[in-house]
Amino acid sequence: MCFLYTSGLLGYIFLQMRTQDICSFLYFSKWHRMKKKRYMLLTLAATVQAALPGVLLAGQGNEYLDMDITQLMSITVTSVAKKEQSLLDAAAAAFVITQEDIRRSGVTTLPDALAMAPGVQVARINSGNWSVSTRGFAGSTSNKLLVLIDGRSVYSPAYSGVFWDMQNTLLEDVERIEVIRGPGGTLWGANAVNGVINIITKQAQDTVGSLVRISGGNQLFGTAGRYGAKLGENTHGRAYVSYDSYGSNSLYETKQSAQDEWRPLQTGFRFDGEPDEELNWTLQGDAYRNEKEQFVSFLWLPDPPYLSDGFQDSSLHKGANILGRVHKHMGAGKSLTFKAYYDYAERSEYYYQLDFDTLDLDLQYQTPWGQRHNLTFGAGYRTVWGKFSKNFQVALSDRQDNLYNAFIQDEIALIPEKLLLTLGAKYEHNDYTGSVWQPSARILWKPQTHHAFWLSSARAVRTPGMVERQGKVLLGVYPMPDGRMVPSYVFGNASYGNEKLYAYEAGYRWQATNRLFFDAATFYYDYHNVQTLTPEMTPSGLHANFTNNSDGYSYGFELAADWKPAEQLNFALTYSYFKLDLQGNTPTVVSQSDFRTKSTPRHQVSWRGSYSLLHNLQFNLWARYRSSIVNYAINEGRGKKLNIDDALIVDANIIWTPRPGLELMLAAQNLLESQRLNFVSEYATPPTEIERSIYGKITWRF
Repeated sequence: MCFLYTSGLLGYIFLQMRTQDICSFLYFSKWHRMKKKRYMLLTLAATVQAALPGVLLAGQGNEYLDMDITQLMSITVTSVAKKEQSLLDAAAAAFVITQEDIRRSGVTTLPDALAMAPGVQVARINSGNWSVSTRGFAGSTSNKLLVLIDGRSVYSPAYSGVFWDMQNTLLEDVERIEVIRGPGGTLWGANAVNGVINIITKQAQDTVGSLVRISGGNQLFGTAGRYGAKLGENTHGRAYVSYDSYGSNSLYETKQSAQDEWRPLQTGFRFDGEPDEELNWTLQGDAYRNEKEQFVSFLWLPDPPYLSDGFQDSSLHKGANILGRVHKHMGAGKSLTFKAYYDYAERSEYYYQLDFDTLDLDLQYQTPWGQRHNLTFGAGYRTVWGKFSKNFQVALSDRQDNLYNAFIQDEIALIPEKLLLTLGAKYEHNDYTGSVWQPSARILWKPQTHHAFWLSSARAVRTPGMVERQGKVLLGVYPMPDGRMVPSYVFGNASYGNEKLYAYEAGYRWQATNRLFFDAATFYYDYHNVQTLTPEMTPSGLHANFTNNSDGYSYGFELAADWKPAEQLNFALTYSYFKLDLQGNTPTVVSQSDFRTKSTPRHQVSWRGSYSLLHNLQFNLWARYRSSIVNYAINEGRGKKLNIDDALIVDANIIWTPRPGLELMLAAQNLLESQRLNFVSEYATPPTEIERSIYGKITWRF
């Protein structure tokens, strides 16, 4: 009991800790005035830890909590090597968010779930916008993170990022989320620079039956339904529909309504078949229609008065996708996989409208070669049709882009089951920058069954988006010396090239006991030709161009621990340290030292505790700390530096299962503050404070 209490107290202290100035944080930060609240809350958590062993009752356990750490660490991952392997054998900084993690966290969106992983920064900007990044370069247009849903890329070719408000897969259908920090270009191609996130949904045979979910609270109303069935001897299918309505938040400066309501509607299906032991196939698809209110803080007009005080508008996003996959086992460790998908996306904002059609084909073959080699190689083709409407704020030309790729990877057993060397390279050819090579080398050493050391070196690139090569984006309308009012633009650059990364990583995993697991990773990144906005004075006024005039480096380390002191008790702790330094070769419109290097927190800590008080009553607490960051807010068309203080965010929920299949949850998000500013968009949406959310949820499976 003393050991449990001590662990809770240490967890609380570690949660408060800041490497450089722990004393100033504890006594002089803005959180000092709330320290009594925090002491009460975290002391309560520690007390519950100490008391739990005496009150835990036997009964129906939870499948996840009934696992020991040995089973958890043997969870299969596929995103590191494009083949199945245990997490302990992955020679990369990999982290898995399970379905049970999602359920117990109380999150209601995919991006919020990603905050459980070390090295990932997640900040909600308003109701439907997030900044999600790995190892730096945070922003609403984070462009160095490749995101996949069942292997389908959701990375936008327009600005090279992810529209998170268009990714609303039913959370109950997510089997796991594989988060790979570090470059994955050798397997996944360009733009997998700082990381890869692969969201993997359940197979249809795992979702047989019906599910109904209803949520309601001060900031959320949502409902969802799903039905799955066995359609034949070897075929299963499911269909789902979900609708959510997220309420408005508050403007940071005026405290008035931000008018940022978000209403996503999505439906989809999945079919899985296995005609025989060697062959299986999948066919799945989604369709969505999202409505979102917008408040553009400073809207520039082509005519007097040129600057509007504010503008409210309803944006519309809609689209659909369909994906097919066939996997054939050919005996003796050989397999062949073919995947194809089509994706249509239409996004309509006040200041831009775009349509995209994407067709992607991919073929992969895996085979042993001799006694020590295991080869994986393949090829792919992607074509994207982009159609844009032009207006005063944004102009892009319609175009079609093609991408061809091929890769090979060889896993070499230098000492079988002890020392593995993996070498690989990917070749891509795109219409903007031509041929691109992305090689990598990884080595995994397992001196004992429960110890694993790994090293990696890789080269990754980010290829230009359409805006960077041919776009025209309005900065503002400004007076000239002769009295004329002229628009100022950021122009695309036809010579804009690839951003390059040379990455060096190392890590260690230790399964100390069947109830305790540690994971550590460190990295050093060398960046070249990073995006810069370079000003230029012309007869038509001051403009800026996208250029590759920045170089720099980053380094850091990440720690994760999973401890299960009792069958009904589990703790997860992560810590991340990050430092980025960029140096531009020319003057820039916005200071690189602030906009890029200080938008990611230096320190991040996450602590999660899960308690089964009774066989049908569970309590979950999630506390996370991040150090201060610097953003730029749009103020009358100019960048205004905004310092966002350290944050301690606490979520909690209690889950009651009165009968099998029926689950009731009462959840609270951002318990310590009624509203909080997390991040500021680079675009013209004003700084918005996210309101505290308290909601109830009923989930019925039958």
